Amino acid sequence: MVYRYLGSFLIILALLLSGCSKKEEIRGKEFIDRDILVDILVDIHLIDGVTNDRKFHRQFEVDEIDLLTPILEKYEVSRRMLDTTLVEYSRYPDLLDQVYNDVLIKLNIMLDENDQEVTNIPGE
Repeated sequence: MVYRYLGSFLIILALLLSGCSKKEEIRGKEFIDRDILVDILVDIHLIDGVTNDRKFHRQFEVDEIDLLTPILEKYEVSRRMLDTTLVEYSRYPDLLDQVYNDVLIKLNIMLDENDQEVTNIPGE
C-alpha cells in the first residue's frame, strides 16, 4: 500500500518539477546571454526579411553589404562570440528550440503590433 502512494507521489512530483522548470541557458563569459541572443536573432531575421525584398536587391549589391556587423555592434558582441554561442547551442537542440521559440514569439508580437498600427491609421 505504501508503494502505491509512493508511485503517485513521484508522478505528482515529476509533473510539478516539469511545470516549474526555469528556462535553461548556456552560461560563460565566452557565450552571449540568452536574452541578448534572442534579440540578436530577431534583428537578424528582420534584416533578412528586408534584404530579401526585390526592391532592395535592385538598389544595392547585397553580396557587398555586411549586414551582420551593425547588429553585432549594437549588442557589443563579436562574431566569434556569436559563432561560439550558436555552436554550443547546436549541441543542445532542446535549448536551441527554446531560444527560437522566444525569437518567434517576439517576431509575431512585432507583426501583430504592426498590423494594429496599419489598421488604426488616422484619417482613414
